[in-house]
Amino acid sequence: MGLTLVGIALLLAHTLWRVWVYFRFRPILAEEEAEVFAERVLRLHMSGFRVERGWRNGVSYADRVVRLTSPVMRGRSVYHLAIAAHEVGHALQWRGEEAWVRSANGALTAGFGFLVLGFALAPSSLGGGSVLLGYALVASTYPFEADANREALNVVPPQHREELRKVLQALSSS
Repeated sequence: MGLTLVGIALLLAHTLWRVWVYFRFRPILAEEEAEVFAERVLRLHMSGFRVERGWRNGVSYADRVVRLTSPVMRGRSVYHLAIAAHEVGHALQWRGEEAWVRSANGALTAGFGFLVLGFALAPSSLGGGSVLLGYALVASTYPFEADANREALNVVPPQHREELRKVLQALSSS
């Protein structure tokens, strides 16, 4: 039971942090919508990738698609631009880094699976071990996420680079 409460508390803290970052950076406007930015960068740096609306933000390497939610696609704030730039950064990682991308995605998927299993088995030592393994696998993907942020900062408009760096750093620390 205690392990489940810890998981819920961490999820709640993460959500509150993201809301705070959103309201802090949403008022700072960018020159273009996040979708237009993402499409432009992909056209310049990646052949074959496209942008489409999704139920969550992410990249499908198999389909060569960067998916953005409707609010992010239509957003004109630095916050929305940062989210789109981060996902484009993941697409840019695909260039020459396919093995790293595949292993990071595998670790993240397995990590979330172990977390769910661990919370389901919470009162047992097997549940605790599963949660620890899940957290370790998720934490092992932080260099991959940081690299996506670096890729993103290389392609964002210079006038917003510092603000975007702050948004990406704030979202990465959650």
